[in-house]
Amino acid sequence: MKQQIITIPIDKLYLWTENPRDPVDTSFSDYEIIKKAVEDKNLKWELPKLVNKMGKYYDFSELPTVVEHNGKYIVYDGNRRIAVLKYLQNKELYQSLGGGLFFEDEPLELKELKNIPCNVCDKYTALINIERKHVENGTWKALDRDYFLYKHRGKAKSNFLIIEENTGIISTNSKLNQRFVKDEVFSEENLRSIGFYINKGQILSSYDLQTSNDILNKVVELIAKNIVSTRNNRPSKKGVLKSILEKNTTIKIEEFNPKKSQNISNYPKNENSYVRQISRKTPVSNPHKRDILFGRTLVLRSSAINDLYSGICCLYDKVKNNDQNLFKTLPVFGMSLRLILDVAGREYFKKDAEKANKDQLWKDFISVAKKDFKCLNDIEKLNFLSLSQGWLESGTNFEAPLGKWAHGTLPTSKQDILQLSYIVGDILEFYFKRDNTL
Repeated sequence: MKQQIITIPIDKLYLWTENPRDPVDTSFSDYEIIKKAVEDKNLKWELPKLVNKMGKYYDFSELPTVVEHNGKYIVYDGNRRIAVLKYLQNKELYQSLGGGLFFEDEPLELKELKNIPCNVCDKYTALINIERKHVENGTWKALDRDYFLYKHRGKAKSNFLIIEENTGIISTNSKLNQRFVKDEVFSEENLRSIGFYINKGQILSSYDLQTSNDILNKVVELIAKNIVSTRNNRPSKKGVLKSILEKNTTIKIEEFNPKKSQNISNYPKNENSYVRQISRKTPVSNPHKRDILFGRTLVLRSSAINDLYSGICCLYDKVKNNDQNLFKTLPVFGMSLRLILDVAGREYFKKDAEKANKDQLWKDFISVAKKDFKCLNDIEKLNFLSLSQGWLESGTNFEAPLGKWAHGTLPTSKQDILQLSYIVGDILEFYFKRDNTL
């Protein structure tokens, strides 16, 4: 096992997209990861607490674990600390996320620390070291451990992880990410007692979709309010969970019945459906969670582009609050994003007769937009900075999903469509905004 201490510039280190603490799409740039970490909607990063714990200087007894992959130094362990350093040292990032982190004492030494010694090793060694540090010593939460063991150590997918993948119930309700919830609340025995069963990665239910949703919401509420905990109504005792549910809901709770069960695993999952999030007293503002196509109402010049934009938004508004109708129409919205870019491209190139009749014109239009956006003196003219910035830095995969959605070869999700629509909104508004003076 090869390990070597190498001093590496902070700006040459890249955050690990598969960090078990908060895995993201592999296309995410450091900018997007840090933006997500600062907002920290699900309390996975807790950077303010870490910043004040770090103090004024970096403790070199805690070296980042780094793996060199395709010429890049990827931080496998120590992502939170490196994220803090990048946040402090990148002027553009710091200004755009200003107010995201607060310091008891200004960390001048951290701002000036441009190079840092790292434990550089092969991937196999890095994963063993991480398992020893976080899994065996219990420094990670239950879901983080299960994700790491399945994704990186070849272990079977736990029921806890299957529940998360199919519902999002744990990541959107951080209080559920506890060992006792995994081992007791969602034990096979308790799930069966309240009408659920997990088989071959699928969640089966004795209820219809809405009733299943209501029951899972009630479980979330019982845990969030400490009605069910390690001290109160502990679910390790047989029959306790079912009994508490029956006392707190009008739904008839019944044992799992395979003869009347249905698979609820393919129910649409996003920030507004399946299991709603129990609101925190002080919610974190997150513009990327706006349930509106293109991120805001666009005011475009009168044209075929504006007509198509209005039609797409009208359809979305009609179905967005009905999960089943939305699920059926998601492919339409995926196709529509590429269609509106193609129409916009033809409008943009209409004075070039040869190009205006070209197929796949939307790709040429996107290329022009990317070049123009990079020339902006004021990048904050883009409404969804981290998304558009990530695309400009080639960190956000934008073109491929649009092409695949148009041909029906890539599954659609509400979150993916919304996020890409935000970038499309920036493009449309930049070129076709009414009375645009740019």
